[in-house]
Amino acid sequence: MTGSACLVTGAAGFIGSHLVRALVARGDMVHAVVRSGSSLDRLEDISDQIVLHRFDLADGDALAACLQQAVPQKVFHLAASTRDAGAPDPASLAAGVADYLDPLFTLLSQLSNALSPPLVMVRTGTIAEYGLAPTPYREDLRECPQTPYGARMLAGTHHIEMLAKTLGFPVITARLALTYGKGQSPSFLLPALIDACANGKPITINRPDDRRDLIHVDDVIEALILLSDQRPDGCETVNVATGRALSMRHLASLVVGAMKSDPALVSFGEQQLGGQQSILCADTTKAQRELGWQARIALEDGLRKLVRKESHDAETEGLRHAAV
Repeated sequence: MTGSACLVTGAAGFIGSHLVRALVARGDMVHAVVRSGSSLDRLEDISDQIVLHRFDLADGDALAACLQQAVPQKVFHLAASTRDAGAPDPASLAAGVADYLDPLFTLLSQLSNALSPPLVMVRTGTIAEYGLAPTPYREDLRECPQTPYGARMLAGTHHIEMLAKTLGFPVITARLALTYGKGQSPSFLLPALIDACANGKPITINRPDDRRDLIHVDDVIEALILLSDQRPDGCETVNVATGRALSMRHLASLVVGAMKSDPALVSFGEQQLGGQQSILCADTTKAQRELGWQARIALEDGLRKLVRKESHDAETEGLRHAAV
């Protein structure tokens, strides 16, 4: 099914920009919602192919006007802060919850009251919602989040489940593994590793024995679009992951090998918390069964894509400086 009117929140972000690009490529009309002041670098080359809306999602009047113009058949809610600053305290936790839940509730309220509610809303969650639950994480497990990010995203998931019968349209939460790919912020470990290896800068991995399920952004986008197209019953929450988790030590060795860099650039800190290993890994049986979907891009292939991109960008930058 193509040619749908789609609304994407968080459209200027890493995953959001990839989703916008994929929807445009298949012929959908995309209304992209971004916060005022957000950089549009990731959308610059397709800005003439989308309808851009700049406002805060907690602004009900601005959102109502946007929905009246867009009349979306599909809504993709990706707007969320994925990073936490410093150690949690009651004040910062309250601010973080309000920053995420207020816009979520405003969006749900406006969509449910619209003259033409959407066919579906697909929302990105995170496998960090599971926290200390047994791995590999299954959708029917009781969650035990260990980070403010995981806790507030889980709060959103539970509120949506409570409201499900009153909304008038299905809301599907795609619990994403740690997503990587072109355009990811350098504040995340993988792009930071690639940058360090490319530029000969030392880098320290503080928790080298932690294991993470890493998924390429192209696989994530395919899953999100499939969820919006198929809207499978019983799929209110579904893991979007690879089902495999490798240590950060192993990840570093793969990056060093792919970049043909000096292994001495990477050092490893002592594992904290008495050496306790943190594992984030999700079971993907439900996605395979209900969607016929599974991640296709192996980590080694995804790394090669990023390395080629890094080399191309470095070459382009060198030519630009030479021309100047």
